[in-house]
Amino acid sequence: MRILLVNDDGIRAPGLAALRSAVADLGEVTVVAPETPQSATGRSLTLTDPIACRRVQVSGTFWGLAVAGRPVDCVKLAWRELMDHKPEIVLSGINAGANVGINVFYSGTVAAAAEGALFGVPAVAFSLAGGGDMDFPQAAGLCRWVLDGLLAAGLGAGDVVNVNIPALWRGRPGGVKVVPQGTAAIIESYEKVRGAETGEVLFKLTDYFEHGPEDEESDVFALAEGYITVTPLHSDLTDPARLASLRRCDWGRLPAEARRAGEPPRPSS
Repeated sequence: MRILLVNDDGIRAPGLAALRSAVADLGEVTVVAPETPQSATGRSLTLTDPIACRRVQVSGTFWGLAVAGRPVDCVKLAWRELMDHKPEIVLSGINAGANVGINVFYSGTVAAAAEGALFGVPAVAFSLAGGGDMDFPQAAGLCRWVLDGLLAAGLGAGDVVNVNIPALWRGRPGGVKVVPQGTAAIIESYEKVRGAETGEVLFKLTDYFEHGPEDEESDVFALAEGYITVTPLHSDLTDPARLASLRRCDWGRLPAEARRAGEPPRPSS
């Protein structure tokens, strides 16, 4: 099996090394990861600037390609330029911190997996909840166990699965729960300071945040209860119910001033 391994914490992150070690026997592992941490970059990518890429040795144990860009850049470059043979699966992580609820929208870890799925291969994102000592080798063993289960169950082309490991310092996980992504808003705060020289007001997002009340069948709730969460995702953000209702709208005639497609703009009087 040809595996593309990416992350958003940077190529020297301990979670990446631990996951690589845990899946090394599955086949050929190619590591392409950001040069520096890229947490909360979501689906952003580099558009106008050249992207530097260099081969680096990590912790004296393996070689990888460090990309001066975003997690999505890493997947795109790996697919289009860096790999002689296309990967058969994309693995992302292990992220230092959970990616559940609406944090999934901000996560570079999940974004990298979703980008792999857009290329038509299965992809899995792995994250480890924080709040204490983060035992990445132990978490990687659990990630491998979950991955084996997913492979046995069958991962199809374009599938993307988000996996979160609970905080291991709290004890052994309670098991696995396959649950939907939570949708409650996040409660967060900003620190406000005044610039000493310019007098402008500066805002900095603080480390404090908490999820709003969640349904007991959500990934947020299950992870907090000490379960490994498995959540299948997809890139289609269409709301089917709203799509149907909007199709029933009577849009009427186009405004008289609306020009036809391809028609040059009318000169102003």
